[in-house]
Amino acid sequence: MAAAQTYPIALVLHDKDVVVIGGGAVALRKVVGLLECGARITVVAPELCPELAGLAAGKGGCCRLLQRPYESGDLRGASLVFACTDDYETNTRIAADATQLGLPVNVADCPELCSFYLPSVLRRDALSIAVSTDGSSPLAARLIREELEGVMGPEVDTFVELLRRWREKALAELPAQQRAAFWQAVADTEVYSLVRQGRLQQAETLLSSLYAELL
Repeated sequence: MAAAQTYPIALVLHDKDVVVIGGGAVALRKVVGLLECGARITVVAPELCPELAGLAAGKGGCCRLLQRPYESGDLRGASLVFACTDDYETNTRIAADATQLGLPVNVADCPELCSFYLPSVLRRDALSIAVSTDGSSPLAARLIREELEGVMGPEVDTFVELLRRWREKALAELPAQQRAAFWQAVADTEVYSLVRQGRLQQAETLLSSLYAELL
């Protein structure tokens, strides 16, 4: 089996500066996703599609807008860079500038210029499931993500929230070895099955029983 070429991570971008170069539909998708993460976004483009222009001019100013062609100094202070122009030479220059500054850069439709790829993401409250093909086929990643959406119902959100509450309790009250034993016991029992059947009270009772055995 070939070794994976990328290392999947989840970035915390709240209050981080992110630069998006481009003003079309691709840039719009990037900006919308970044706003959901609380990033501070600078958009660089001579022209913007109406939706992106609306975000930049919206109440409170969701994005900082530099309405002109890209300049190398635009990347100073950034944590992350997205090149979304339709000009290969410009995208290549952006990637080179970002690399020189040690910044992660994603170039739309040019995996050879990227230092990271964007997975297709299924989001449900605190749950995120990312599907990546290491940039080889975004369409395949999207189709697989859509299949997962059809399989995973709202009970998954309930299960994640249930375990979040118990994780806080375990972190506060149990030493590391007992916490590991507790989570192994949860994995080995029917907690998830009970939640999927809508038997939430029985799941809570089972968790309480497993927890009490470790006190």
